[in-house]
Amino acid sequence: MKNYRSAIYGVLILFMFIPLKNLSTQNIQLIQDAEIENTLLEWILPIYEVAGLSSNSVKIYIINDEQINAFVAGGQNIFIHTGLILNASEPDAIIGVMAHEIGHIAGGHLIRTYSAQEQATTTAVVGTIITAGLLAMGKVMDLDIKDGTNLATIGPTIAQRSFFKHSRENEQTADISAIKYLLAVQRPIEPLIKLLKKIGKKELLHENRQDPYLRTHPFVKDRVEILESSGVNKFTKNFKEKIQYERMVAKIIAFTKSPGKTLLLYPSENGSLVNSYARAIAYFKMPDLEKGLKEINALIKNNPEDPYFPELLGQMLFENGEIEKAIEALELSSKLLPTEPNIMLALANAQMEAEKKHLTLKARKNLKEIIKIAPEKIFAWRLLSIAEERLGNRGNANLAAAEEAYRSGKFKLAITFAEKARKNFNKGAPNDLRAEDIIFFAERYIK
Repeated sequence: MKNYRSAIYGVLILFMFIPLKNLSTQNIQLIQDAEIENTLLEWILPIYEVAGLSSNSVKIYIINDEQINAFVAGGQNIFIHTGLILNASEPDAIIGVMAHEIGHIAGGHLIRTYSAQEQATTTAVVGTIITAGLLAMGKVMDLDIKDGTNLATIGPTIAQRSFFKHSRENEQTADISAIKYLLAVQRPIEPLIKLLKKIGKKELLHENRQDPYLRTHPFVKDRVEILESSGVNKFTKNFKEKIQYERMVAKIIAFTKSPGKTLLLYPSENGSLVNSYARAIAYFKMPDLEKGLKEINALIKNNPEDPYFPELLGQMLFENGEIEKAIEALELSSKLLPTEPNIMLALANAQMEAEKKHLTLKARKNLKEIIKIAPEKIFAWRLLSIAEERLGNRGNANLAAAEEAYRSGKFKLAITFAEKARKNFNKGAPNDLRAEDIIFFAERYIK
């Protein structure tokens, strides 16, 4: 699909909705963080239920991007920009955005968008053919068809306007659905309105230069009117969610900004949990391991049931070459949150780095569990391939390498590894059939 962002003069687009197959062209930098992903999931699962969707299928991805934005792609995948989290000011604003995205999912907008794209393409082609025919006829009959250059753009213009109209209708429907969901789970709508108004201030600078028919979204002021028409609903704010939000913000700032800026925002005079968390990361990045360990160990001591503090400790130790201590910390984290794939993957990585057979066996067990829970974790397939190779299982090593290549879109390489793997399996065995499937589907993608 053509990227139509240029048609709206660079105004930030809130809650963008694009097909997953176009993500590779968007230069997207994903951040994998167990705490942020799980917190967001916890917040929106009640909305999934009232929307009549299966919570088992939802995936949340964090994009390192300062734009205030979010979008749905590829089914039930919700993508959240770090800029949205940092600018939301409160949890309910983010929850409102995600309610909007769930409206897209529940409304089947992805399938309808594909259909609209096809229809728009057909319109453009037909318009171009008609135009070309008129121009050719003009030459044959020696007629002067004026504005031939403008005429040649009629087809694409009609197609664009048709597609944009479809997109605006989807956005309006998703806003209405968000209202319904938020009221059903007793969430306030006002934080979402505040966030939209913040975006609207920037849009006002460009509004007079915009063609209302060449927009993917309705004007923000129109969206705000729809949300405000639902009435003001006041609900008690959740203190736990406030702390969760502050932790997310602190973590994003500490990992994405300079340590100096983080320490200015979270000074040592403030001994709160959130401030200590941010400082631990800042010291880790400087690097000043001694100060970082002091901060994080105090957090672990005072919050023994929190799985994310030993996870951070494990990362700090691992990246400073303390592999055995890192494994110990990550084992504690995984024990506190046993089915979290990101933590399990960090643990398996540390176990593999130790290069000891008993730890390689543990890593392989962890990696097999990870790919059952989250087969999209490409790094898990790579580590599994290495683990199987170390343990002398050449066929399984090649099969895992084929899985990694296939899921990375490297289809020729996937076929090569799958063919090598089949030489080590009995014909018709489960692993042989899986390798055969990879070859079949990879060849189809190549064609």
